[in-house]
Amino acid sequence: MKIEVKLLTQFKRYLPRPDLSGNNRTIEVKENATIEDVIKTLGIPIDTPKVIMQNDKQATLSDRLKEGDRVTVFPPVGGG
Repeated sequence: MKIEVKLLTQFKRYLPRPDLSGNNRTIEVKENATIEDVIKTLGIPIDTPKVIMQNDKQATLSDRLKEGDRVTVFPPVGGG
């Protein structure tokens, strides 16, 4: 099934074809995949994402995906 993944700031390097413009891609995942499966497949260290959204709602790593879902992954934010 296909989902859309949007990786923000420094996470863009984990996208398939990071040389292309934009920070989102449509990717193919297996049926019943979880957000954790996607994070691992993309090679993002599992303890790094701080906020994950699924279809504009906060999600957890164990949430299951459905065809056409949108997953947005936010990195830790520094400042002060």
